[in-house]
Amino acid sequence: MKNLLKLFYPDNSRHAFYMSFFLCLAAGFAIIYPVASITGLSRTFGGVNNDGYLELAASIASGKGYVFEEGGMPVFHRPPFYPLLISPLILLPGVLQRPALILLQSLMVGFTGMIVFKVCKRFFSLEIARAALGFLLINPWLYWNAKNPMTSITQMFLYALLIYLAVDVINKGWKKGTVLNSCWKFGLTIGFVSAALALTHAAMLPVAGLCLLIIFVTGLFKKNFGLVKISVVSLTILLACILPWTYRNYKQFDSVMAISGGAGLAYFNGNVHWNFIEDVPQQKGESYIDASLRVVGIEGTEKTCTHYKGFVNLEFEKKANLAMINDIKDRPVVFTKKVLLNAVEYYFPSFVYKYRAMPSTTKEEIAQTVFHSGLWIFAAIGLVNSFKKDKSKKQFFLLLAILCYAMWYFPFATGFIGHNMYTLGTMPMLSILAAVGVDSLWKKTVA
Repeated sequence: MKNLLKLFYPDNSRHAFYMSFFLCLAAGFAIIYPVASITGLSRTFGGVNNDGYLELAASIASGKGYVFEEGGMPVFHRPPFYPLLISPLILLPGVLQRPALILLQSLMVGFTGMIVFKVCKRFFSLEIARAALGFLLINPWLYWNAKNPMTSITQMFLYALLIYLAVDVINKGWKKGTVLNSCWKFGLTIGFVSAALALTHAAMLPVAGLCLLIIFVTGLFKKNFGLVKISVVSLTILLACILPWTYRNYKQFDSVMAISGGAGLAYFNGNVHWNFIEDVPQQKGESYIDASLRVVGIEGTEKTCTHYKGFVNLEFEKKANLAMINDIKDRPVVFTKKVLLNAVEYYFPSFVYKYRAMPSTTKEEIAQTVFHSGLWIFAAIGLVNSFKKDKSKKQFFLLLAILCYAMWYFPFATGFIGHNMYTLGTMPMLSILAAVGVDSLWKKTVA
């Protein structure tokens, strides 16, 4: 009984792992079995309603190449790490594939919970560590995403791991005479984690690069040459991992794509979502992709021009990307307004629904807005209460980590994607900030 209680009242990072892992595993199984049977929700696994990662994994596992189906054209709008990661699951019998995916992604959630707990306990307190883990695990969208063949859980775990490693090396106090072997060890680890993150989603390449830049600049500022060496080694590993894929894209499509394409389409998906950017934004009964094609000037429909939410023709890709660049150049003020509105919708979709092309807000969006508002209010309280204290520096670092992850989504499409997929990567840091706020508020109340 005592050990069972520790699962829900953890004393250390190992208990935090078990708590996070088993909760996610139980919730994922509950969704795909009794909940799916009763409500009809989430009965399908893969297919047109997802982004094609499962289909890519199946093609990789069967040796058909990086295609959605046998005989299909090579794919350029989906990066390779996640399909490679889940491709062994395809070798299992069909009935076991989704449970195996939930098991894999529950392990990632478990390690994410462990990281949150370790960071909090090290830099704040045991009580804050427990509260932060609680905030992370009461997020219902965590479990919804854990049973889907999508990249959001992987991105969340890899980014939390990268931030943990960056914090760890920055706080080690490297000296000028640090042996090169130590720098290589940490540099290799951070480099491979950065590469895995970048090859999971195109928006994560600048995230990984910015994290390495922060380590490098910190090393220069503190005259900490161990950090400089680590950042250089990490960058070398990152480039060594992504350049072969960049070369593959260049040879296949005669176009330079470091990770994947799709930026132009995603940009206009975001444009037509709002009522003040395009002359004729998305209309009732029209998909956002059909509206984007119309605005860009591409003849056809979502069914004829795209496959798993990406272009089937590279000429369409080039046309949309050029239109995106010209749009940003020609309308910088409108672009800025869009970025700011997307930033609000990223966490608080119900606050901006009146500005949408088709004004409406769903029950899920209301729930997201309420949940995120609570986290951000507690985070703000914590920052205000500790503004002049040493701990405020750590909180501002967490804010920087949130911005580093989130801002690359703001020029594109955000809140209407659903299920908090884009915000999930910031939840570990935001949960810690909220826990610090609750702790400071409690201490003030008691005092």
